[in-house]
Amino acid sequence: MRDLYEKIKKGIDRRASLIALKKELKDDAKKKVFLTMTGNRLDEIMKCLVDQDPKVRKNAALILGELHCQDALDVLMDAYEEEDKLFVKEAYVQALSMIDCSEYLPQLEVRLQELVAYDAPEEEKKHVQAEIRALQELLLQKKGVKKHTFNGWNRSSEVLLLTIPAFRDALAEEVTGKKKVLKSGVRTIVPDFETVMKIRTIQELLFVIHTQTEGNVLSADPETLAAQLAESDLMQILAETHKGDVPFCFRIGVSGAMSLEERSIFSKRVATAIEGAFERNLINSTSHYEVELRLLQHREGGFVPLLKLYTLPDHRFDYRRYYVAASMKPMMAAGLMALAKPYLKEYAQILDPFCGVGTLLMERRFAVPALHAYGIDTFGEAIEKARVNSKIAGMQTNYINRDYFDFVHDYKFDEIVTDLPAGNLSKPELDDLYRRFFEKSDEVLAEDGRMIFFSREMGLVKKQLRLHPQFRLAQEFCIQEKNGSYLFIVEKRQ
Repeated sequence: MRDLYEKIKKGIDRRASLIALKKELKDDAKKKVFLTMTGNRLDEIMKCLVDQDPKVRKNAALILGELHCQDALDVLMDAYEEEDKLFVKEAYVQALSMIDCSEYLPQLEVRLQELVAYDAPEEEKKHVQAEIRALQELLLQKKGVKKHTFNGWNRSSEVLLLTIPAFRDALAEEVTGKKKVLKSGVRTIVPDFETVMKIRTIQELLFVIHTQTEGNVLSADPETLAAQLAESDLMQILAETHKGDVPFCFRIGVSGAMSLEERSIFSKRVATAIEGAFERNLINSTSHYEVELRLLQHREGGFVPLLKLYTLPDHRFDYRRYYVAASMKPMMAAGLMALAKPYLKEYAQILDPFCGVGTLLMERRFAVPALHAYGIDTFGEAIEKARVNSKIAGMQTNYINRDYFDFVHDYKFDEIVTDLPAGNLSKPELDDLYRRFFEKSDEVLAEDGRMIFFSREMGLVKKQLRLHPQFRLAQEFCIQEKNGSYLFIVEKRQ
């Protein structure tokens, strides 16, 4: 970095040196070294803001922002106002967003209004839109975002309730009224959200946006798409489900057969067009959004629009405050227990021998009440977190920091409910673990007991069933074919 800095000071290959230095400064440790080396004085970088090369000015501005150089505030603002190359202006705004620029917010707001009103020629549009986005993000960041409160609890709405395919039928059973079962969930009209937000197998809830287009399919052209969306009931949905005035900050989500680059370009064009079509009652923001406009690519071209509200409270899994890297997601645990529900015994004595932070144990008890619950794990941190999570859930659970294979108890259990570990175990180690699991479970289970467990080792499960004829496979559910994960219901033979 010292050599690069010397080149910059002497004007030797300044553009390349600034680009290389900018790359180095992405590392926080190197950032500290550079600031120590320069004595926190960045005058030589600031001088680059008046260089004849616009790319030198651009990279100098970005470096000053990256280093949070408050001393550069006035210099950056002057350079921004004087800059005659549109492609450089976004860099100044990004730099200003990294420091305290509150005294200049009125000027920046005026600049944003000017750009929004400016009918840019085609060759300028890309850079003007980039500057607009940067200014919007800066102003949202510095002035704060006016949040909206969801108050549409009693509003009847057409929605898509999405889940993983394995849980689709379980989800459909909980949905009352007219419904259409799809591959990934259920389409229905919900009379209220108090009820629907209690269904634990929902992975995602999306509002159906009703358009005036055939089949509810929007054009693939960004400007036409935005105009068609402006004639939909999108703003009506937002107004009737929220307390608070416009604008709403949004982001674009695109699903379909696009490359990452294509999706990025398309999303930016659509977002800009939507801001114009909705007269900035919708503002695109990648960091302050409250709603997502989900565009699903239609098989015959065009896009079907859906709406996700991040303002809609979801308290189903509030108990899971703490987790560890290997923790099962609560919705997955809830779905497994929904499948297993016909096999769950009311007021059972239940045990999870590899309990982690207790998620599966708690979802087992949400599905069907249990009498007593025990959780065992060798990982002490997970046990401590499980105790806190269970307390939040209001469920008394006995957690023990111990190896399952050393566990003894004075009475037997009705159910073993668990997610069998895999981690970095080799095949021989996994084979041994499954053998010991079946043997130990035979020891701790009551005569009519059941094992309900999640596993990605179908072959090992079937092997142990052959080797342990005291057990029988009552049911198996394929959860995700891609990774070979299954839920097994295994019973002791009477």
